[in-house]
Amino acid sequence: MIAPLFSLMLSGFGCVQGAIEAPYSARLMGPDDYTVSWHSDYNDLQDQVGVVLMGNLMVYDSETDLPLESIEVEMTSNFGGVYLIPAEAVKLVGYPEATVDPTDIDAIRDACTDEAGSFQSDPEWCAWYWDTETQQYYQIGGQYVATASEYAPNYFVGQTNNRGLLEFYLYVDAMPAMGGAEAVSSFGTTQISATIKVDSTSFEIRTADQ
Repeated sequence: MIAPLFSLMLSGFGCVQGAIEAPYSARLMGPDDYTVSWHSDYNDLQDQVGVVLMGNLMVYDSETDLPLESIEVEMTSNFGGVYLIPAEAVKLVGYPEATVDPTDIDAIRDACTDEAGSFQSDPEWCAWYWDTETQQYYQIGGQYVATASEYAPNYFVGQTNNRGLLEFYLYVDAMPAMGGAEAVSSFGTTQISATIKVDSTSFEIRTADQ
């Protein structure tokens, strides 16, 4: 029986109403680096297989150590295979049952691409992504997925909540491949950068073999 999952719904992420600029004494603290299990079999973009990561950034006043609310934070991924998803775009939903093994990449390609090799969302389950870490499906709204008409977001602007936290999701669809497409030997890191203008931080996503 397949468990429920999170649906990443459509949401604007280039402008944040009510956010304010950080004061000079503000400081930004990011999460630790992430390490994911990875394999060349599911390193293609738009192959419906990847890893969903959750995290948060904290903004606080360096003079009082108190969290700062409603501070505007910019986040950027330096690799197009890692998508930035705001936490407010996520809710718990059910999902359709797939007719193939979600770990069978060739079967997924056969079922979810047309004669020209272009992705298609019919049958419905083709629009859902298999998370190799949690062993469940995630749906990512079309606004967040790279297709001919949309794009994969590697940038968004958010604001901290009343605890000084900006919560976010990362969808790792692909990692930088080392050694060429035909003979991938390892994977590089992806860096996520964040700034509040008066302070900046960054963290990395790396694979288990690094």
